[in-house]
Amino acid sequence: MTICIGALYDDGKGCILASDAMVTAHFPIGYEFESGEVDKIVAMSSASPIHALVSGDVLVADAILSVARKSAEDQGITTTSGIAELVRAAYQSVRVTNIVRAELEPRGLDLGGYYNNQQRLQPALVQFIDRAFAETDVGVELIVAGLSEAQCSIYTVTNPGQLTPHDAIGYAAIGTGAPHALYSLIDGKYKKSLDRATVESMVKEAKRRSEVAPGVGGETKIVVIPAEEG
Repeated sequence: MTICIGALYDDGKGCILASDAMVTAHFPIGYEFESGEVDKIVAMSSASPIHALVSGDVLVADAILSVARKSAEDQGITTTSGIAELVRAAYQSVRVTNIVRAELEPRGLDLGGYYNNQQRLQPALVQFIDRAFAETDVGVELIVAGLSEAQCSIYTVTNPGQLTPHDAIGYAAIGTGAPHALYSLIDGKYKKSLDRATVESMVKEAKRRSEVAPGVGGETKIVVIPAEEG
């Protein structure tokens, strides 16, 4: 329940990122609230201006991004494409771990044991567990955007760990407000060749229009990449 937007400007020399401040979590029950203390535009690299924008369960998202950020540091990866791939891999890993804990461990199984003993298990149980692996949605969408090698790029990572580049059109939006934001950019005749000030104004308007959607907060956070001087 949120809105996150990323849009390129000056043909990818920079990008504008925006989010609301609505926080969603599902432990022990589903709840949401606006908070200025929970970052939904998260820095992913100390060496490059690359960020992840979070839509959905912030607890699951934090687990995903923590794994990806550590992998980036350990491997020395500082490109947007490289970090986006690490986020994708972490997304799939966290998703599988959640399924194993929910469906296999209560039955005394781990992942290896499940695959090695499928023929001994009841067919209905195998079908149920396979459906969980195919259909479980962890309730998180992410945008990974940033500047590396003098070029900005924007990716989305969505269930079940699908990585999609958006540089061809220059923008992406996630969350319940995404349809409204996307139509705002389309109606405004967004082009990635537009200058920074114009794109920032369009992104702010897209965020404003998204506020009619359920769960989109009224506060707006903006990150400009590269950071504005002064």
